[in-house]
Order: sequence, then C-alpha cells, then structure tokens
Amino acid sequence: MRASVAELGEALAFNRSGGIIDDLPLQLISSEQMAEEVQDAALAAMDDNVAGYFATATIPATRRILQCEVPLFGPLAASSLLPSHSHFRLPPGVLGAEWSLGLLMGDSYPDPHRPVTLALIEEAIIGCVPMITILGRRVRGGVPLNSWTATADFGLHVASVRGAPAFDRHLADLKGLEVVASMNGAVVGRSRGERVMSDIGEAIASLSLYLARRSRQVPPGNLIAIGGGPLILQAVVGQAFTADFGDLGAVEVVFG
Repeated sequence: MRASVAELGEALAFNRSGGIIDDLPLQLISSEQMAEEVQDAALAAMDDNVAGYFATATIPATRRILQCEVPLFGPLAASSLLPSHSHFRLPPGVLGAEWSLGLLMGDSYPDPHRPVTLALIEEAIIGCVPMITILGRRVRGGVPLNSWTATADFGLHVASVRGAPAFDRHLADLKGLEVVASMNGAVVGRSRGERVMSDIGEAIASLSLYLARRSRQVPPGNLIAIGGGPLILQAVVGQAFTADFGDLGAVEVVFG
C-alpha cells in the first residue's frame, strides 16, 4: 500500500475532527522529516488556528509508555484548548492524561537571529499556566506506535485544559515547584522541584530546535506547553483529574 504525505495528513485530520480511529498506514512513514511533513499536512487539512506548541514524552517513564525514544512535539490547535473544570468527552484512541506547564509568551520565540538558549526563552515568558494535556491516537492499535507515527499523529495531542495564568513568573522562580496529580481526590502522581525543572529545561531546548528547523515561531499571546508527566492511564468516564501546581494554582478536567 502506498499513501502520500497529503493523503495521510488529510485522513488524520478527518479522524481527529470526527473523533474516530481507523487503520491508516502510518507505518509507511520512513523518516522524522516525513513524520513532520504529515503533521503539517494534517494541521493544514484541519483548517484550525494554531495557539502554540507542546511537548510530551519529556520524562523516561512517559517515553517508555509511548514507545518513543525522544520527546514528541506538535501544534496546539485553538479548538483543542479548554477552560479548567471542563467536561471532556473521551474519544476513541485516548491513551491518558498528564500535567503540563504552560509558558505564556510575551515576545515571539525563538528569535531566528539569536542562538537558542534558556535565557532567550526566559526573556520571552510573561507568565505560567497550569495545564492538563490529554494524549491519544487517530489510528487503531495495530498501527505501530513509535516516534515517527506519533509525531505524524499531531504529536499525540488530543486536548489541553488550562487554568488561570500566573503573570510575572519565570522558570527561575519554579525551582521549588511541586505538582500533585489526583484522580477523584486520590493522589496518583507527584513531581518535585529540581528534577521537574531539569526535564522542562531539556524539553524546551528540544522544542526550540523543532521550531527553528521548520522556521516556526510562537507569537506573543500564544503558549508553549511542556508535559511533565507522569502519564496517567486510567482515564475513564466520570473521573475528575486534577493537577495542583501549588502557588501557580490548580486545573481540573472531568472525563465524560
């Protein structure tokens, strides 16, 4: 079977818009570049605005679950961003949910005329947003899951739920950050301090390269969302998933 980049992209967009899954031959993707081209084609076929970019599989535990050797990146479609306490209907193919740290941009990032450094993104950030990111596939389980198929499939992004932004917060202010994830009030994951910020810093550096090699920028007012994990797999109807970021606030989604 053969399928072009455009055909794969259009089929992924159709499945995402319709909330369906099928046997798209994503295993035909033969390189990272082709995976990113399919992702671009899928986003173009959706005819949706981009509200930022996100990273997931930023920690080893999540990479093992997603069978990816490297972090995954993709666009944040505007229609996929939801307010906290939203009731979200679980579509077929959902893999799970994780907490994410949203970075609200005050300047365009990255700057094509300056080296990509953590200091550069510090200058661009005007606030932080507590978030929950829901991951899933638009294909059936028989299609291999790996870095290339996941990248093509919108980086596995399904939706992101965001809390209220905390302005005038920078990465340097978050060294003591602790994030507690709970399901129906029972703690299911806890992430602390320096390890969290180390993983986030590495993911930002990789995401910056992803944007730079594609000549993309995150404009002012848009978000960079960095998934910190761990990926919570037991997302079922009726459960409320909460991520408490301490001083940054909390965010919740109810699965319907």
